Amino acid sequence: MTIIRFIREGLDIQCKPGENLRELVIREKLQLYGLKGILGNCSGVGQCSTCFVSVEGGNKNSLSPITSVEEEKLKNRPENWRLACQTLIKSSAVILTKPQSPPSNLDELKKISENKKLPR
Repeated sequence: MTIIRFIREGLDIQCKPGENLRELVIREKLQLYGLKGILGNCSGVGQCSTCFVSVEGGNKNSLSPITSVEEEKLKNRPENWRLACQTLIKSSAVILTKPQSPPSNLDELKKISENKKLPR
């Protein structure tokens, strides 16, 4: 069983390996985009750079390798940031949506998340 734990939302979502992270977020009706992304996202082709997520936990290989599109679009961003549209799920991981505007209680949310074990 593969689980993506969404820290901000306090949700664990079951999914299949190989699923696209952006598609999972949209299917589950979670908020992926800030205002800029709501107004002008590229529908998942990696051009707008508005579907940022931060990988906060899981195995090193929980997600697909960074794509060349991400390498270009994520310059000067933290190393654990990904573009959800370019990311395939391989195994369970912990994700923060909209890391560009973290919640004020992020440290608390991370601690809560860390106390719950993820399936492999």
